[in-house]
Order: sequence, then structure tokens, then C-alpha cells
Amino acid sequence: MRPLLLLGLLVVPFLPIQAASPSGDQILRQMSDTLAAAKTFRFSATREIDGALLGLDSGPLKARVAILVQRPDRFAAVAEGKGGRREFIADGRALTLFEARPNFYSVVPMPATLDLLIARLDEKFGFTPPLAEFALSNPYRELRKDATTVTWLGRATVGGGFLGIGGVLCDRLSLQGPHADAELWIGVKDHLPRKLVATFKTFAEKPRLRVTFHHWDLAAKATPADFTFTPPKGAMKIEMWSVEKMRSATTR
Repeated sequence: MRPLLLLGLLVVPFLPIQAASPSGDQILRQMSDTLAAAKTFRFSATREIDGALLGLDSGPLKARVAILVQRPDRFAAVAEGKGGRREFIADGRALTLFEARPNFYSVVPMPATLDLLIARLDEKFGFTPPLAEFALSNPYRELRKDATTVTWLGRATVGGGFLGIGGVLCDRLSLQGPHADAELWIGVKDHLPRKLVATFKTFAEKPRLRVTFHHWDLAAKATPADFTFTPPKGAMKIEMWSVEKMRSATTR
């Protein structure tokens, strides 16, 4: 046997084997299972929405969002920004929406689980509470509904100081669909969402939604008072118009 051939036979078995990339779909399922297993949890986030996504000729709209979830049917969210303060409260029997700046509130009977409540709100009134997809019993199903592919992009750190020290190491996922493309960052150790950037391709301006998640607590404590709305002084109760009623009013 030739010496060079012998050397080749000796070296080949020791060449490093390249590891397969993690499954983006599996990582997304782990995140969904982690959230679904939490009975009562809370988190906060900073959210930035390009004005074009809301039909506005303005710059990005920023808000701080705080959310408390108690399965199967309680949800409380507060969003605060330059536009004022907005509250969403579901207590298992009704949904209350409060707008602080005009000091208006509406109450709609909604005896339903969170999944049904969010679906009915979207269908009848054309909106859902902020970041509601992460409060559903199966976030994976909701996120995959419009994502035709889920791809692992690698790992990076969210937050922290210099060079990301003290931050959270995350798996970066690309979710691509016909209407929007998104990049979702999920903690490697805790399987919790840490960052979301979505680009909406059906708009000429290609507007974006940017969310950074903070302060996850999957064993939060909650009381009935957390899901009870008390109208502030001078607040006026108004009717919440359905999409159908608004369309009817504009065609008259």
C-alpha cells in the first residue's frame, strides 16, 4: 500500500463531523409548550409599530406593555405610550376596554376561554389585545398559521452589557409567510420569547413591528382584583362598535 494512501486512511476517520443545524420548528414548539404549561404568568414588553401598519402617516409608535394571564379565561393587559393608556381586561365573563385619554370604556359580554375570546374579538371587532398570541393555549399553532417555513438562523445574545455580557443567549428563528416575514428570538435555556421583528410584505412601505420581551414570570400570583375594572372618576361608558356596524355607518 502506498504511504500517501495509508496516511489518508488513517486521517479520514478522525475528521470532525459537522453537526446538523437545530430544527427551527422544534424550537418553536418548545417555546409554545413552555408557555402553554404556565397556568398563571406575566411579562412585560416594549413594542414599536410603524405608523403605516395602522394606516397612519407618522413615525413609529412606541408603547410599554404589561400582561397578566390566568388560564383558562382571564387576561389583563396595559399598554402605555404617547397615545395614552389603554387597558384590556377579561374576567371570564366579559371584556372591558378602557381608553384613558378620552376617559371612555366599553364592556362586552364574553364568557369564553382566552382562545375563543381572542378569536371572537378578531372576527367581530377587528382587533385583538396586544401580544395576545403568546397567551393562547397553543402559540405554536397561531404562529404557524401564516408561516410556511421556520428556519434556524443561529444564536445571538439579547440584552446585557458590553459584548452582550449578562444577556440572554437565544436561538434566532426566521418565520416566512405570504403576508409577513418575522424573526423570533427564543431563549436557549428557558425557551421563552425574547425578541420579535415582523415585516409586513403586503404593504408598499413594508412596515415593521418590533417587540422586546422583559421580566417573564411563569409562576406569577394573581387575585380577582387583578382582573376587575373600576371606572375612574368621570369615565364614560360607550358602546363598542362591531366591524359590521362601522361598515354600515360609513356606507350610509
